[in-house]
Amino acid sequence: MMKCDDRTSMRRNLRAAAVGASAVVGISANVAVAASGSNTSFSAEKPSYSWRQTDVSLALLNGERVVWQLNFDKAEGKPYFHPLGLVDGTELTWLRPPDHPWHRGVWFSWKYINGLNYWEEDPETGLSEGRTELVEVEASRSEDYSARIEMDLTYHPPDETPKLFERRLITVSVPDKRGRYRIDWHSTFSAGDKDVLLDRTPIPGEKDSESWGGYAGLSLRLADVCSAWRAISSEGRRGTAGHGTKAHWLDFNGDTATGQAAGIAVFDHPANVRYPAPWYISQGEMTFFSPALLFDKPYTLPAGERLTLRYRILVHAGTENKSLFEKEWKSFAESSG
Repeated sequence: MMKCDDRTSMRRNLRAAAVGASAVVGISANVAVAASGSNTSFSAEKPSYSWRQTDVSLALLNGERVVWQLNFDKAEGKPYFHPLGLVDGTELTWLRPPDHPWHRGVWFSWKYINGLNYWEEDPETGLSEGRTELVEVEASRSEDYSARIEMDLTYHPPDETPKLFERRLITVSVPDKRGRYRIDWHSTFSAGDKDVLLDRTPIPGEKDSESWGGYAGLSLRLADVCSAWRAISSEGRRGTAGHGTKAHWLDFNGDTATGQAAGIAVFDHPANVRYPAPWYISQGEMTFFSPALLFDKPYTLPAGERLTLRYRILVHAGTENKSLFEKEWKSFAESSG
């Protein structure tokens, strides 16, 4: 257990991670779920939004249907969005699927920190080897149905002091007239008094490689109730042809149970380290994707230095719309955060 003075120092370090640009190493990305143009089947029915907030979650409702919900139970460690869906309540994400019960809709997880696994969880305890600890959460909701959530997190081996600190800011826009809404994700990581090695499962061609290696970071697991999920990248690559290749955005779209098309696009910010990031793409039995900045090689964050990541998430009805995504990416790229 940490002593009170240890937690005070820890919080001070977490807040310091969000300032001091002189020592910042930049990483950014943008995620989006959006309605496309003329082929959009978005309902013209006037929405009736309201908030539902508890000690462990914040949700935007449309009538009795959940549009999105951010979950931040400290007992679970890693915060996550689920459900994340359309304004009519159609869910686009999957929480804890049987094949990978540690997948949590839309969430962030490092794979290895200093050689310790922070990704997979023991099926009996629900815990990873390395602990992602949610220290503090402040969730603010607005009358215009936008939201702002600030979080402090730490990463550490069991019963040890933190090796890595994170200050996370998430803002969610109100859905627009087409039902599109954006999630802006800004994380600043700060190393403690020792270097921090961020790593992933080796990719083919490396020692001890696996065909499925390369993932870590912001991740999305898409719902199985949507059929024929289709990936398209900013470079025009479709499906798994984009796996391991670089792009400044990627959209996954599919058909819901009612036959309505919908999708989620993720955008990488040009200020990010290793921009544009390679993408991890799995399609078929497991529909999963991630802007995988560690895909090609590990990253060492030197002691006392900082690493900033930014993402935008846009949720949409309709099929792919490259002109919309390019416009969205340019707007995000020009933002300073």
